[in-house]
Amino acid sequence: MKNNITDYIKYKFHNTLSKGTIALLIWLGIISALLIILTSFFVKYAIGYENLPFIEIIWMALMRTLDPGTMGGDEGNWPFLLSMFFITMVGIFLISILIGIITTGIEAAIESLRKGRSIVIEKNHTVILGWSDKVFPILTELVIANNQYSSKFVTVILASKDKIEMEDAILEKIGKTGNTSIICRTGNPAEIIDLQIVNLESTKSIIILPPEKSYADINVIKTVMAILNSGIERSKPFHIVTEARYDENLEIIKMIGKDQVIVILSNRIVSKVIAQTCRQPGLSVVYSELLSFNGKSHYKDIWKSWYKESSGDEIYFHEEENLVDKSYNDALFSYDTSSVIGIYSKETGIILNPSMDYTIKPKDKIILIAEDAEKIMYSGTNNHVINSAVINFNNEPHVEDHILIINWNRYTPMIIREIDDYVLPGSEISILYNYPGGLVNYKSQVKDLSNLKINYIEGDPTNRQELDSLDMNKYDNLIVLSDLDKYDIISADSRTLITLLHVRDICDRLDKRITIISQILDEKNRQVAEQTKADDFIVSEKLVSQFLTQISENKFLFNLFMELFSAEGCEIYFKPITNYIDIETEVNIFTLIQAASEKGETAIGYRISHLFNNPDQNYGVSLNPNKTQTVKFNTEDKLIVISEE
Repeated sequence: MKNNITDYIKYKFHNTLSKGTIALLIWLGIISALLIILTSFFVKYAIGYENLPFIEIIWMALMRTLDPGTMGGDEGNWPFLLSMFFITMVGIFLISILIGIITTGIEAAIESLRKGRSIVIEKNHTVILGWSDKVFPILTELVIANNQYSSKFVTVILASKDKIEMEDAILEKIGKTGNTSIICRTGNPAEIIDLQIVNLESTKSIIILPPEKSYADINVIKTVMAILNSGIERSKPFHIVTEARYDENLEIIKMIGKDQVIVILSNRIVSKVIAQTCRQPGLSVVYSELLSFNGKSHYKDIWKSWYKESSGDEIYFHEEENLVDKSYNDALFSYDTSSVIGIYSKETGIILNPSMDYTIKPKDKIILIAEDAEKIMYSGTNNHVINSAVINFNNEPHVEDHILIINWNRYTPMIIREIDDYVLPGSEISILYNYPGGLVNYKSQVKDLSNLKINYIEGDPTNRQELDSLDMNKYDNLIVLSDLDKYDIISADSRTLITLLHVRDICDRLDKRITIISQILDEKNRQVAEQTKADDFIVSEKLVSQFLTQISENKFLFNLFMELFSAEGCEIYFKPITNYIDIETEVNIFTLIQAASEKGETAIGYRISHLFNNPDQNYGVSLNPNKTQTVKFNTEDKLIVISEE
């Protein structure tokens, strides 16, 4: 079809109009100017107002265009009055269009802002790529960490979610964020063009959250590739932290990201903590404190009921000139309000619980537990140890473990393999599972164990009769895992609570002291679960979120926590207090440190046994207590130490 000149002009005109508000205003201005000039020519040369200056006539026409009331004072012949009436009516029409264009432009601008597509201009900010339920504990931890300082901090979230929805959810879950500004932007984290919105050039750290769906690791891989292939120029490497679910994907992400990406296997971390905690009640409380930011906050309402406020401690790396050329043993006694746990050396990296005669070098950093950075104060090596109370005794019988695991989920095989690394040969694990036909698959996932024998029992963990049929007297430890592979979070936690209530009642009726560890998915359900009087609660999502946040703030903590979580190297142990001191004597904490150091161990706290079900007393766990305080212990109390065994 052949187009004529009219069609061509229409086409160009329509393209110009489609360019938005500015183009419309330009066209409106051109049309208004032409009409005013034509009317002025008509008045001056056709009506007979040659004596009036042309610019004055233009001004008269312009005033009547902008203000219809001006025409009321006009005098002259009818052609002049009709001309002014015409230009006034045109003005009313044009002003109406102008108002409409401006209104539409403002609405479009607001809608554009609502879409969250404007570029972020910040420096040294934390970027969270992706959206899941983990975003709330991560933001809460960042807010708490930042509120220790007076300066302003910024966290930017980029996710494929509506900006307003994200902001409303954050406001509802977290509330006020103190000196931390949270900026939300809408976009695909795996798209290079969308990553440009959040100014990755100047980030302090990047946290990549996988979506809550199958094959989530693929999204993480695509996002890492998008970041590293974006052509962004930085003065230093990226500090990217993310999680993966499967070992093979972990290797792929590490291969792509090299030294710029730290990847944690979330399933493995949760499994390691559950495996360690089932044999050492109270350990989850210690990990919860170490993984939390617990500094001072000037904003008391940043926590909601789902997140329990804590006044615990965290890990710091501190350079202390006063300890150069002194021994690690000297460092243990040099802080009244902090607990030394190791040394960071540029040559060897992190050394937890080094030899007591290790000599501290000029560039070494002391790794210690403190309430916040301001509480780290060198007090000098003191001599307040009550030497007469120190004893060196070993009364820890090594016996086979008998453990009952209720439910099978994706963590179960890893938990079993982790426990296999700790227990003596001849130990047994019985598994109550509720998936008929899954036995062959289960057995294939836990082959080639060194120390454990596995017994399989089919049954419903929420059925009281089936739980009663189990011989609870033969078990010392019990792990209740979540039905997370079969139910949603609410339903899975509800089933866990029902099982816990039944199990605790059975144990009470048998007058049997069994250590019960439970896996909870949602932190909001923990307070309800506490009524079951289980010894420890592993809140999976919160644990992983805290780990991600800690590593994003300090990448050196990754190797430290991985050593604590593993069977190799040094770990946290709860040991009988009677192996260290004479419990007839009231002692200060320096005495506990001395007793542990004589065994080559680092003492970091204690647990009072009769408080193990008291959440208001932190379940009896006192981590990093003031060294000058004195305590009277009982035979069932424990000393918390870092050691190799």
